[in-house]
Amino acid sequence: MKKGLKTAGLVVAVVELILCALAVYGLFRNFHLFGSNYLIWFLLGVISVFIILIAIALFVYAIKSENARWLIPHLSAQIFLVIFLILVAIIVAILLLFGAYRGIRNLLGVSNYYMSDDATFLLGIMIIVIYLLVALLELFFLYIVYRLYKHLCHYESIANQEENRAKWQVVGDFPKDNKHGSPSMGDQYPYGDDRRIDNNWTTQ
Repeated sequence: MKKGLKTAGLVVAVVELILCALAVYGLFRNFHLFGSNYLIWFLLGVISVFIILIAIALFVYAIKSENARWLIPHLSAQIFLVIFLILVAIIVAILLLFGAYRGIRNLLGVSNYYMSDDATFLLGIMIIVIYLLVALLELFFLYIVYRLYKHLCHYESIANQEENRAKWQVVGDFPKDNKHGSPSMGDQYPYGDDRRIDNNWTTQ
């Protein structure tokens, strides 16, 4: 495996672990602020982080074992995450455009928590910026992981070809009688003297 791709993959895993840690911190902080009203979103967030952590673990194992199949869960999680982040950013932008600040608070699960419209507006802008930045970052990571996936597939195909060549066995040496010639001597005429005599007789 190319060392550069392997290093880039490990960097992706480390950065995603940091993002997961920040997400968990945000979930607990919001749960502390908003209480039981935020419970459903808190549980959904924890489950999502847990799934992403599993995908990261499989990703690291794929790099270590050089097996492309273990990258598929991570690729799938990245695609889903990018789509989710972009959709949330679009929805929040539409709500801000129409001044539906209560809708933003409902979307965040903090509808019963007092928050002014100005604070909600700033929060919506912050959500759009952060989610789009993370989506762009994950798109860049997706490109790296996809290149790593293609490289591992190519690497596995070469390894399988070499393994198949190693299993090839020569049953016996080529025959060296007067009817088959001697390949070791460079004789490529496949028949012996009898056939050559027959050919001369038929052409006369």
